[in-house]
Parts: sequence; structure tokens; C-alpha cells
Amino acid sequence: MTGHAESLPRARIIRRRSVFDATRNKGRRVSNRYMALNFLPREALKSGETGTVAFLTPKRLGAATIRNRLRRRMREIYRRTLAQPSETTYLVWIARPPALELPFEELKKCMAALLKRRDPTTKI
Repeated sequence: MTGHAESLPRARIIRRRSVFDATRNKGRRVSNRYMALNFLPREALKSGETGTVAFLTPKRLGAATIRNRLRRRMREIYRRTLAQPSETTYLVWIARPPALELPFEELKKCMAALLKRRDPTTKI
């Protein structure tokens, strides 16, 4: 059995550069020492984009293998615990260098805290 059945569907990932840029430039941001979360309501853009989330790991974090591992961990945390079936907001998660040191559970708490700051009514 492959892991594809449980992975975050590709349709949930933001693919259009225009949506990505608008979320970063026009949206709001909450952040902490480990990462930042940019968000923009879907109705703010009339793009037809089906994706709702993106995960960034800048080159300053290190080699590609390190960045990819962190991005996979962030995507899995989002898929398992944070994803809403009817997400009404575009989300762009941006990792910062200290995030590399976090164990899985701490990274999960960090992401949940940022999502809660975005919307205090979110139940996690």
C-alpha cells in the first residue's frame, strides 16, 4: 500500500503565483520565532484557484534535503490536525531557521498556535 491515500491532495496546494503573491502581499500575517502564517480570505480574490495552502522553506534554512524534510513535516501536520474540509482562507506557511530544531510535536503546537491566532474561534 502506498502513502498516497493519506497524503494532502495536490488540489489543496496553492499552484497559482498570483494567489500566492496576493496572500503574502495583501493578506494579514501572524508569526512567532519559528514560522509565519500569511492568510487572505478566498473571497478577496476571484482566481478560481482550488488550492488553499502553501508551505515555504527558504534557501537560508539549508540544503534541499533539509528544507524538503521540514516542508513534508509541516504538510503532514496540516493534513492530520489543522486542515478544514471547507477552508475559506488562503494560507501560506513560511518556516524560519529555528523551526529546524523543533521535534514533530513542538512543530505541531507551533502551527496550531499560529492558526488559533489567525482565528481565535478555531478548535484544534
